[in-house]
Amino acid sequence: MSLQWYQHNQDAVVEALKRGERPDMATTLSSGPLDELIALHDELGAFSALDDLTTSRKRRGIDDSLLLRTVAVLPFLETASLSGAAQQLFGDPAILLRLGWSSVQIRMGDNDRHRRPGGRRLESLPCSAETLRDGLARIERQAWQRVQETGVRALFDHGFVRGRVYAIDGTGLGKDLRLVCLVCVSTKRPVIVAWRLLSGTASEKGQEAAVTRSLIEQAVRLGGTGCIGLLLVDALYADGPLLAWCKYRQQIDVLVPVPSDREIHRDLDGLAQGGLLNFERFSYVRTIQGHKSRRTLDLGAQHGLTSWDSFMKAAREYGAEEPSLWGCLIRPVDPASVEDKPWTLVSTRDWPTGEAGFQSYRPRWHIENDAYRELKEGWRLEEELWGRNEAVQMARVTLTCLAFNTAQIYLSQAGERLAAKGIRRLRRHYCRELGATPVVIYVGTNYAVLAVEELIEILGTPARRTLRPAIAPRPP
Repeated sequence: MSLQWYQHNQDAVVEALKRGERPDMATTLSSGPLDELIALHDELGAFSALDDLTTSRKRRGIDDSLLLRTVAVLPFLETASLSGAAQQLFGDPAILLRLGWSSVQIRMGDNDRHRRPGGRRLESLPCSAETLRDGLARIERQAWQRVQETGVRALFDHGFVRGRVYAIDGTGLGKDLRLVCLVCVSTKRPVIVAWRLLSGTASEKGQEAAVTRSLIEQAVRLGGTGCIGLLLVDALYADGPLLAWCKYRQQIDVLVPVPSDREIHRDLDGLAQGGLLNFERFSYVRTIQGHKSRRTLDLGAQHGLTSWDSFMKAAREYGAEEPSLWGCLIRPVDPASVEDKPWTLVSTRDWPTGEAGFQSYRPRWHIENDAYRELKEGWRLEEELWGRNEAVQMARVTLTCLAFNTAQIYLSQAGERLAAKGIRRLRRHYCRELGATPVVIYVGTNYAVLAVEELIEILGTPARRTLRPAIAPRPP
């Protein structure tokens, strides 16, 4: 099958319609939220990053970059499964045209694969969902790391990663996968700046918290030295050497909660029992699963702690002469459950009060409530990984995290402006007079872009009124 290209010739199409010629095809070019998200995704370099991917093997048929652009849009759709999202997208020719599909590809498909005696089935137009899955499977797992870094670098370059407070945590994706993310939590809309998908029983802790360190190194490489000022991290993802490395090599302060079996917690508890720790009462309102409740705590802070041996040893190796830690013993007043036990918050920074340290740690909950919860419930990442192939799972995670970031940016004023710029670029051939939903008509070797009212007027049944904006003609 040979591709047929159409040229933009408004007059030729109008005359053909007036003569009663039947168009080859007709579609609309809407500009809804999905169009704007795609435009913003493009402006942030997501598609260009995919265009640079190389496959492990070549296949006959649809160009790989077109397949990858198509599958990159699927996370934005309401349907979570790859096949369901693909069919939803394939039902919108306007979006496919924006992604680069030709009119002939949309109408007839790209090649003779998946053909049956009765002709190509509707669900395989313009291609089968399995073709998309096959395209993902042919990308090496390591290649998605480059896509991740390219996508995140664009966020830093555009100034969309704001603030210097970051958090690291992990979440399970089924029983065999774990996603560990470094998230900027300085604002109410978190942005994921680095992530790793771990398979099997791989432990994130050990070897100086190697996963955590690699995430930090990646963020600093993309955002520049000093982009992280404070790191909020769970004890699972931090050990003493990591805290020393952050403090004395990266100039990053760390806040980490430690369990009751740690020596530093027992030291603070001993000071409290001996009456040597001063407590301040602090009350705040917290929201859990949409329900607000007031919580009251007694906070006992102390600086100059030296009972984290691995931190002390590593800090001296980095040249620190008198390293020490700040700690805060946190005791719930009127605990709500037996699990609401005292715990300790440790930091490489000396906070002026226990309340100051505790309040600085609270943004960590953004990573759970506004990042992981959204990825699982809103983007259904855990529910649908698009297959068992590791490369496909890595692709799904990478494309979803990039789409998540684009959606977060889209909700900001700067993101709205950049999305509008992208839409204008995509619609650079069209005029304001066409309104928001012009119609594209293909006749012979030509195509034209017409307003709906203009089209029905050409066909002989003009509307009595129009909602198109009244724009005075420009003077000659």
